[in-house]
Amino acid sequence: MTIIQMLKSAFIQIPNLKYVKDAAFSKVILFLLGATVILAVPTTLQVNDIFQDFQRDSQEIAQKIPNFTIENGQLATSGQAEGFIYQTNSIIFTFDPEGKRNAIDIASDATASVLSIGLLKDEIVISFPGTGFSSSFLDTNQLKLSYSEPAIKNLDGKKIRESLSSNQIPWWLQLIVFLIALYPAFLNLLITLIMGTFIANIYTKLKLFSYSFFENLKILIVSAALPTILSVLIQLFVPSFDATTFILFAALFLFAQGVKGSPKIQLKN
Repeated sequence: MTIIQMLKSAFIQIPNLKYVKDAAFSKVILFLLGATVILAVPTTLQVNDIFQDFQRDSQEIAQKIPNFTIENGQLATSGQAEGFIYQTNSIIFTFDPEGKRNAIDIASDATASVLSIGLLKDEIVISFPGTGFSSSFLDTNQLKLSYSEPAIKNLDGKKIRESLSSNQIPWWLQLIVFLIALYPAFLNLLITLIMGTFIANIYTKLKLFSYSFFENLKILIVSAALPTILSVLIQLFVPSFDATTFILFAALFLFAQGVKGSPKIQLKN
C-alpha cells in the first residue's frame, strides 16, 4: 500500500484497513511518528500556558534564585545559599543545591494541572501534567536532564534570572518544551498500541483470522490515526481528557471494523 492509500484507509475507507498488514513497516512507522507529533501539541500548549501564568511570578522567583554555577556535573552555589520551594497555581519550582529532594519528590508535586520543575543538586527534573494509565505505570511524563548535558552544563544563576525576568517566553524554550513533550507522547502511544495489539491478537484468533501479532500491530497503528486527531481536538477544550484510553478503545473499534470479512483459517476435521 502507498501512504495515500493508507491515509484513505485510516480516515474514509475503514474496511480497507485489513490491507495495511501487507504494507512496509517503514511506511507504517510514519503514522506512529505523525501521531506522536500531534499528541505533543496539547502538552506543549498546556505547558506554554503554564509558563504564561508563571511569568507573572517570574520577578519574585528571579529575586530568590541565588548565584550558582555547574561544577563537575553538580549545582554549586556561592556562600550559604539555601534551597527553596516556590508554588503558584500553575507551577511548583524547587531550587535544591543541598540534595534534600529527588526526582520522586518533584513528581509527587505535579498534578493534572500543575507543572513541577526542580533544579536539584545533580540534575534538572521536569514533571509534566499528564493523564493515561501507561503514564502512571511508566512515569513517562517526567524528564531528567543531567548537568553534564552540553546544552545545560554552562547554566548559571544569571542566565536563569535573565530568562525569568524577560517579558517574553524565549522561542528556544518553547521549542525545547515541544521536543521534550515528544518523548512521553511517543512512549505513551507506543505502549498503548502494544497493549492494544495483544487485545487485537486475541480478537483475530477468536474470529479465526490469519493475522500475526506484527500484522495486527501495523493495522492498529494506522487505526489510531483518526482517534489521535479527535483526542487532541477534545484536549484543546478539555485538558483533563484521558486521551490514552480514548485512543486505545477507538483504535480497537476501528481495527475490528477494518478486519471484518477477512478470510478465516480453515479448520481441519
